[in-house]
Amino acid sequence: MAIIRRNCPHCPTDQVAFQLEFAKRVPSDGHVTWNCLAICGACNRPICFIAGPQNPRHQGTPTEVNANMEDSFIVGEIWPNRTNPAAPAHTPPHVQKRFLEGEDAFKRGNWNSAVAMYRSALDIATKGMQGVPQGQTFFQRLEWLHNNHAITPDIRSWADHVRVEGNAALHEPEEFEEDDAKALRFFTEMFLRYVYELPGAVKEFRAKIEPPNQGNSA
Repeated sequence: MAIIRRNCPHCPTDQVAFQLEFAKRVPSDGHVTWNCLAICGACNRPICFIAGPQNPRHQGTPTEVNANMEDSFIVGEIWPNRTNPAAPAHTPPHVQKRFLEGEDAFKRGNWNSAVAMYRSALDIATKGMQGVPQGQTFFQRLEWLHNNHAITPDIRSWADHVRVEGNAALHEPEEFEEDDAKALRFFTEMFLRYVYELPGAVKEFRAKIEPPNQGNSA
């Protein structure tokens, strides 16, 4: 059975063998190409791609290959592509790093790790905001930000409905399910969009439409 090896766009497996399940020749003038479908050996989800023989004189089909088909065929663009996670624009690097670590854990189904990293991103973000008093809990900082109009009442209220702060009792370790991670993931992303992405976008827009300060004319 023919295979190709790629990073799966559906699951976190890297360089997994995709087994060729279907290949149909595409009518063309002079160039032999095939529409192909292959299945991930880890998650059993499909990818599609176009392939053509490395040697124009090659008469065989992709389905006749009994090894890595890229020994005989050139594989073109693959659908879907694996997309790399990204933090909201203008998120500071130290906050972005924790958010992306949470995204990686979330994709792998490591819910405890994902929650820990999203919490860390929120913790670092609120500690670094201008004027926030030191030595306070996340919810105390959130209350200060709300009272000083740095976040909306909706964001403050929303935080009460997701498991943002950890369990203080170390002898009672927390276990999280997918729904816990999903809720905190969405809250963290929206929080970062509000406190970093939106102000950053406004600043960029103003820089484009406002002329540079020429100073006072004599």
